[in-house]
Amino acid sequence: MALFSLFKNIFNLKEMKKLSFIILTVITTLCSFVLFSNYDPKFVEISSVSDGGYTYNVVYMNRGGSKNRIKAKYFASKSNGTTVPIRYNSWSQNKNMIVVSSAGYMDNCFDQSASPVGLTIDNGIVVNRNLATFDGLLIVYATGGIVATDLRKGDLTLQGSGITPGRKFNIRNSWTDRNDFIKWAQEQEATVFQTHLLIYKDQLAIGKNAPSDPRERRFLAVGKDKISGDLCHVVVNLPEYTSLYNGAFRTKKFLNDTGNMEITFMINLDTGCQDVCTLYNKDASINTLIKGQSLLGNAVNLLAYYYE
Repeated sequence: MALFSLFKNIFNLKEMKKLSFIILTVITTLCSFVLFSNYDPKFVEISSVSDGGYTYNVVYMNRGGSKNRIKAKYFASKSNGTTVPIRYNSWSQNKNMIVVSSAGYMDNCFDQSASPVGLTIDNGIVVNRNLATFDGLLIVYATGGIVATDLRKGDLTLQGSGITPGRKFNIRNSWTDRNDFIKWAQEQEATVFQTHLLIYKDQLAIGKNAPSDPRERRFLAVGKDKISGDLCHVVVNLPEYTSLYNGAFRTKKFLNDTGNMEITFMINLDTGCQDVCTLYNKDASINTLIKGQSLLGNAVNLLAYYYE
C-alpha cells in the first residue's frame, strides 16, 4: 500500500492508467516476440565450413519428416500494384523466419516495374506465360514444399485437379501440356518460376559454357540426408568469386562428400542483377554470415523460408 501511495503522489489516476497500458503493451510485445519470432534449432543449422581451400556458408534446414516444419514461400513480382517488399512484410508478420533471398531472374533488376524472366505464376496468378531458355522449372506449393523439373526431360508429373496419374508434361515442346500445366497451377494456387538448373538427380545439369563471369554465388539445394534419410533444403553461399559452373561443380562435391547429401536438385539464386539476402538466428536477430549487398526494400522477388 505504501508503494501505491507513493505512486499516487507522483501520478494522478489518469496517468497511472496510461502507464499501466504502456507497460502492458511492452509485455505483450515481448511475449509475442518470444512466441512468434524464433525457430527450433534442431531443424536449422547455420555454419561456415572451410573445405578444399574454399569457404561455404551454409543454412541447413531439415523439413522435420512428416511434420514438414520448414516451409518455403516465393514472391514472384508485385501484385495488384503492391510491391514485393510490402507483400513480404505483410505476410511475414508473426512468422518464424529463417532466411529470405532474391531468387529468380528479372528483366530490370531493382526497378519495381521489373517483370520476371520466363514462365512465372504467383500463388495461382499467371504473371508471365512465356518460357525462357533456363532448364530449371520450380514449383513452390501452397503447403510450403518445393519441387523442380528439368525441362529438357519433358517428364514432369503432377497430382490433383483431375490430372491423369502418371501423365508426363513436356512443357517446352507441347502447347497443350503447357496450357494444362498453367491451369493446374492456377487451381492449386501454386507458384512457379524458371532459373538455372545446376544439379538434377545428383548429376551436374550445367555445362562449362554457362556464364563465366566470376562473382559471389548463392545456391539452393534440395535433397536427402544420406545418413538419416531426411529431406533437407540447403542454402549455400560462396563468398569467394567464382564462375557459375565452377561454383556448382565444387558445391556438389562439398554437399555430396562433406554434407553427406544426395542432391535432388540445385538451382542458382541470383546475386548479379539483384542480391538480397537476410539470415536470422533462432532468436530472430540478424545473422551476418550471409548478407546481401542490397536492402530487402529493393527486392523485386523473394524466396522465403520459415519455421512452422
